[in-house]
Amino acid sequence: MARRFSSEDSRVHLVGDASHVHSVMGAFGLNASIMDAANVAWKVGLCSRNLAQLSALGPTYDQERRLHANCIIRVSGSYLRFVCNSNFPLASFDQGASDLENLPDSIPYTQGKDVEFLREFFGKHGQFLLGVDAPYPSNCISPRARSGPQAISVRNGVRAPNPRLCFSASSTGYLYDILTGADKIHFVIFGSDLQGPIANALAKVSALFSSPDSFYHTYGGKSRFNSVLVTKCLEYEVAPLLSGTRFAGLRNNCTLLFDDRSPDEDAHTCYEVDHARGAFVIIRPDLWIGESAFLDEADGVLKAYFDAWLLPCNQ
Repeated sequence: MARRFSSEDSRVHLVGDASHVHSVMGAFGLNASIMDAANVAWKVGLCSRNLAQLSALGPTYDQERRLHANCIIRVSGSYLRFVCNSNFPLASFDQGASDLENLPDSIPYTQGKDVEFLREFFGKHGQFLLGVDAPYPSNCISPRARSGPQAISVRNGVRAPNPRLCFSASSTGYLYDILTGADKIHFVIFGSDLQGPIANALAKVSALFSSPDSFYHTYGGKSRFNSVLVTKCLEYEVAPLLSGTRFAGLRNNCTLLFDDRSPDEDAHTCYEVDHARGAFVIIRPDLWIGESAFLDEADGVLKAYFDAWLLPCNQ
């Protein structure tokens, strides 16, 4: 008789008969459970305080985490069969479901071809195993990319890159060090050298922070959003460039970060930002990319994005 032990939270799924064996490798189950908690906690928090639409935000937990769990089962199952020299079939899911169409295929193992198997396995799944390639399907909080040029190369629904930055003349760290707050939605504004065409685009963004009728204040301002401005300028150069009333919104609402590393490894390059147009990136509380836009297009894109699932603070 088959013996079945399952825990959806810990991502452990064992079947004890002779036809199926499902398990996870290493600490994959624990890591996945941590990501489960990170994914659902901020959503429940916002909905419980009537700050987000439950009908829109609630279903995204299953949409995002179920596919990741199924990938874990199949990827780790494939490796387990290699370790055990087993030909048992991998777990079979409903392939008719649209969110499961891209599940990993089994990598067959031929006895004596260990190196070949490992090369193919880690070549296909290396990023996934490191936890940096766990893309989520399109939904209201990570919508499908719009047609045309993209503001950044990192697509919606993947974990945000975490480049090193300078916080002040005497302090450095990583972007994630600033993106804190379990219920905060993060704005990362890439402003290059703050001069020329980029200055005019930044002035439009600054107006969004200042206007009481903009999405920023409609949805809570600083109480809900954590905003950072990443610039290629040095600290002493910023004050004169951001002086005047047209940049007051940026000065009053954004933490300044200085992108002082070499051009081939700085934050602008990490996100592949166009220095002539800049970028406005929304990073969710769980540190996945929500949406992005060129600075001069940010107003319409951001309003449409938040209207789809947030609720105004006065409701």
